[in-house]
Amino acid sequence: MTTPNNMTTESLNATADVVKDIGSTESILILLIFIIAFALILGEVVDRVLAAWGGAVGMLLIGTFYDSLTWCTGGGHGEGSHGGCENNLFDAIDFNVIGLLLGMMIFAGMLEISGFFEFVAIKATKLSKGDPWLLVVYLGTFTTIISVFIDNVTALILIAPVTLKICSKIEISPIPPLIALAIFSNTGGVATLVGDPPNVLIASYTAERGLGFSFISFIEHLTPLAILAWGATLGYMRYHYTEWREKTPQNVEEILEEDEWTAVNNDVLMYRTLGALAVTVIMFAAVELIHLDLEISAVSLGGAGIAMCISMIGVTKDKRLDIHEVIHKVEWAALLFFAGLFVMVGGLEAMGHLEAIANWIFNNFGPDGNISKDEVVLVIVLIWVSAIASAIVDNIPFCAAMLPVINQLGELSEDVNVIPLYWALAIGCGFGGNATPIGSSANVMTISISERGGHKISTKEWLSVGIPVMLITCTIATIVVALFYGHFTTA
Repeated sequence: MTTPNNMTTESLNATADVVKDIGSTESILILLIFIIAFALILGEVVDRVLAAWGGAVGMLLIGTFYDSLTWCTGGGHGEGSHGGCENNLFDAIDFNVIGLLLGMMIFAGMLEISGFFEFVAIKATKLSKGDPWLLVVYLGTFTTIISVFIDNVTALILIAPVTLKICSKIEISPIPPLIALAIFSNTGGVATLVGDPPNVLIASYTAERGLGFSFISFIEHLTPLAILAWGATLGYMRYHYTEWREKTPQNVEEILEEDEWTAVNNDVLMYRTLGALAVTVIMFAAVELIHLDLEISAVSLGGAGIAMCISMIGVTKDKRLDIHEVIHKVEWAALLFFAGLFVMVGGLEAMGHLEAIANWIFNNFGPDGNISKDEVVLVIVLIWVSAIASAIVDNIPFCAAMLPVINQLGELSEDVNVIPLYWALAIGCGFGGNATPIGSSANVMTISISERGGHKISTKEWLSVGIPVMLITCTIATIVVALFYGHFTTA
């Protein structure tokens, strides 16, 4: 078996081109802009939306000045404005993700207006008898379970407002449970094809190449590992939030005596919105399971549009939906932040920085002709590098950048089995997204919803939980892959 270092002349030339790109003046400036923006976001020096868009505009200016920062129709980077490439880095924005989030935010806003979240908050408090930790366990488990059918970002948009309501009622800090929900959803989302956005990308990419990464195969290969990691995460959370768990909640007796139905101020709106949401969730599952030719953004926005329409038909004036109120509920700042982040990561990809990381992995840890020992090392290294990189640049764009590189490795050497590398990418992106506030879309949404509720989650507080969880879950993954490597060699 040949090594990536000696695989082919084409491989060497490709790597050399990347090295040349990342050593240029404009490439260094792009990297510097990203580092500064990343530091401003994590350091909370300025608002994260301003930092993201400041970095995005800076990259666009550099790209325009040097006429080198281009975005190709099929992704990647090129030179000049030919071959399907042009100086328009805004093409790096994944409007499919933006559309998905916008649609689900509209659903969440309508449910909040109807009083649904207040209803669920009272009901959940009664079930847990006001025990803060039981609330975390119940809500975390529920979030993970529904992530089997819809992505974890959508699950967070629906569950986080409920959490805020509950914590407000019993007068405890909502920050620990909100962070826990995001981390649980990221960890549990690794288990299924639709649970985590990177998994959807991997399944779609490999399906086009006939590798057979199906809904069932994700469950067979990743669900047992995700369950182990989820359990370990739960144990760490219980230890980390010992002081928070021991605080006595307030107003529990009064809440236990409340009638949750009195919290519903528009039952027509609630029922119709929930009906439209149920159909939308079924369509989400159908798109992935039976491969409907629909974008998830179309399903999300279409479902939200139908929900608004049916909520205004045949109802009395006092029950009619106020569209302006719904628009006010949308987390516009989060959507703008995502767009800016996509542009910045697109700049890194266009200049070859992400590809350079991939080449470094394969050149230094690829198979060397011995038995599968080195292949195991490569897979484990990819898990850790993907985890660390996902924590820095968000796991969705990093996953998208790595997919063609893994595919290229398989094309350059028939002896290399790329299937374990795709599983490693899914594991690393899923677990690594827990580490920082911008490591995954679910994290960003959680922070945005928390701030809207008047509770700011600091970077320091997130890192104190996220980094240990990343280390614990990636260590578990390393042990499982080392012991059961053969299980990951098939799709």
